[in-house]
Amino acid sequence: MEEITRRERAKTPHLDNPFKGSEWDFLCRACVTKDEASGKLRPWPTHYEYLQYLTNIRKQYRIFAVEKTRRMMVTWWMLGLYLYDTLTQSNHANFVGSRKLESSAYLLGEERILGLYQRIPADVWRNKPVIEATGKHGHGYTLLKCPQTGSYLQAIASGADQLRQYTASNVLLDEFAFFERAEETWGAILPTIQGGGHCDIVSTPELGAFMHELIYE
Repeated sequence: MEEITRRERAKTPHLDNPFKGSEWDFLCRACVTKDEASGKLRPWPTHYEYLQYLTNIRKQYRIFAVEKTRRMMVTWWMLGLYLYDTLTQSNHANFVGSRKLESSAYLLGEERILGLYQRIPADVWRNKPVIEATGKHGHGYTLLKCPQTGSYLQAIASGADQLRQYTASNVLLDEFAFFERAEETWGAILPTIQGGGHCDIVSTPELGAFMHELIYE
């Protein structure tokens, strides 16, 4: 009986989750961001009601696209959600893509996702799962892995071959309107969406870009 219990526990998400499945609660209580202009640490903007609204509706859509202006915290918001998923869901393959691999790795680094993880207050999540960072690349990492859940975050670049060998749970395309190979990237991601995966697209708008065509035409 004890062996069966251990096996079943290994299949389930990390049990020590003080947020009771609430992504918004995790963002508000556990996430401390960093202001890019001043370098100062900032508590999560709980008064940004549009971020709470987006959190509530996001999972209703397999493809979720957000056009934004700068400094709306939308990229921070997405990275916080991807971190929470990796820390709480079993065997999820989460991918983060930007214009270049170096930019994607930066989003996984200490200035972004890894920084969010490191700043989770100890009194908020005393026994948070471990995150292992490997694949140092520029100012970030190409892989963040959570051994307790078996889930991971991987940085990818734009292009047709980035996801062909993977079955992704979630894919984030940040500043997708400015990808040099946006259409090829989208073609590579489509099979994973059709297989049940989820794709998030966030970017400042760019008239005439493939993202604009994808969303509006």
